[in-house]
Amino acid sequence: MASFGRYEILDKLGEGAMGVVYRARDSAIGRIVALKMLSAEVGAEEELHQRFQREAEAIGRLNHPNVVTVYDLGHADGQLYMAMELLEGDDLRSLIETRAEIPLADRVRILMQICEGLGYAHARGVVHRDVKPANIHVSAGGKVKILDFGLARVAARETITRRGVILGTPDYMAPEQATGKGVDRRSDIFSAGAVFYEFLTLEKPFKGKTLHAVLYQIIQEEPDPLLTLNPELPTRLAAIVHRMLVKDPEKRYASMDEVGRDLHDIHFAMRRTRSRSVLPQPPVPGGEEVRARVREHVGRGRAHFDAGRLAQAVEAMTEALVLDPPCEDAAEVIWRTLKKRQAGRPEPDPLDAATEQRVQALLARAAPGAPMAQARTALAELALIAPDDPRLVELLRERSGRDR
Repeated sequence: MASFGRYEILDKLGEGAMGVVYRARDSAIGRIVALKMLSAEVGAEEELHQRFQREAEAIGRLNHPNVVTVYDLGHADGQLYMAMELLEGDDLRSLIETRAEIPLADRVRILMQICEGLGYAHARGVVHRDVKPANIHVSAGGKVKILDFGLARVAARETITRRGVILGTPDYMAPEQATGKGVDRRSDIFSAGAVFYEFLTLEKPFKGKTLHAVLYQIIQEEPDPLLTLNPELPTRLAAIVHRMLVKDPEKRYASMDEVGRDLHDIHFAMRRTRSRSVLPQPPVPGGEEVRARVREHVGRGRAHFDAGRLAQAVEAMTEALVLDPPCEDAAEVIWRTLKKRQAGRPEPDPLDAATEQRVQALLARAAPGAPMAQARTALAELALIAPDDPRLVELLRERSGRDR
């Protein structure tokens, strides 16, 4: 087994611009970590060396449940390294690409946690500068961790840039970042808004096919209204995301904490009303009797989950959240139930040649722009012969946006 300093290398997890990441064991205490390293050749390049050290400095200053934890950093065998907590679960990019079925209240809970992690970093002078779905991890219990502060800077320091090069991921970049102007926490708010937009609609807000087209759209054009892409979203939620995506930093939200408060109100209302309303709700009744009922629901829900009775587990935890919307135990079990259902769901059988040909013909007859009567007939037949076909889901989404 290969080793690096006091770490035993178990396997390779991935490789990116900032280095190679391995699953490793700290031989001193037996802890399994994600070990991120710069090779000696890359470390010799001064800017990348500085960026790697700056990432370690940025994360090392942060200690928050929604920010990845750094255990150790330094030099060994001529290489820079950083040992971080090993994360299990999915990143937001995976959840988006697999079109994971996540109830809206649980999506909003994820967005709230992103706000909490970034808000904490901003309060300590750390601007992420590269907020994107791949840098947001959701654990098996639905806990968010923000990672990869490779472009982060401490606000009091001078920014490190390359002449003529824009650092960051273009699809989620703020207009001021795209034009090379000053970047602050409001730039992260814009980038988070772009991530929220995609997580809620499964489409990027800026869809240019080339780098220049994306940057032009970010600087000059407004994204499609969320409600044209997902008409089922609450208007209040769509308004929050659009305010985050305002071109002028002065007109955006002033802080991620402010975004989080508005999302909290929506999440609170959805939990209290079993997702039937996002209108403001009265405060939750207090007292030991209510707390006892919450504990009863949570205990019953865990017992159902452990026994594999997933529907009953969700029902019990939903009742707990009606009484106590911030209840993390209940939200965690609901998330685990959701992932367990998805993992156990069998793949649909492939269509035979004749059915596939019929589906393609019906999709063409129901395409956006087709006569409404013809489209309705075709969609009705599609729902009967291929209800789980992702092409039908995508077509319905396209038509809902066009028909508004």
